[in-house]
Amino acid sequence: MPKNTTKLGNQAEDLATDYLKRKGCKILERNFRNRFCEIDIIALKKDQIIFVEVKYRKSDQFGEPIYAITRDKMRRLTRAANFYLSENSEYFKLAPRIDIISISGELHSPQIEHLENCFR
Repeated sequence: MPKNTTKLGNQAEDLATDYLKRKGCKILERNFRNRFCEIDIIALKKDQIIFVEVKYRKSDQFGEPIYAITRDKMRRLTRAANFYLSENSEYFKLAPRIDIISISGELHSPQIEHLENCFR
């Protein structure tokens, strides 16, 4: 029986969304796609707009989730975030940042690690 990675990814993004809301963020978009890549979550908090990449792994057999983010993915996320800002001028004056939310373990009792402002 094949794994349903899309379903697991969506569940992990749901957890990340709930986590961000508890931290005072307003969720603007989920799964925003443009020609550069997909941004899992776009959120607002005070004077910042936050572009979030969510990574999930059930176990660390293949390494921690954060290590699945390549240099190319970082570059594409940055371009996608810049594109989003250019298309949504109401957010242009906000301080942008790119965060990673790493989720590991069973989804019913996950370990969540939030790395802020990863790509300066």
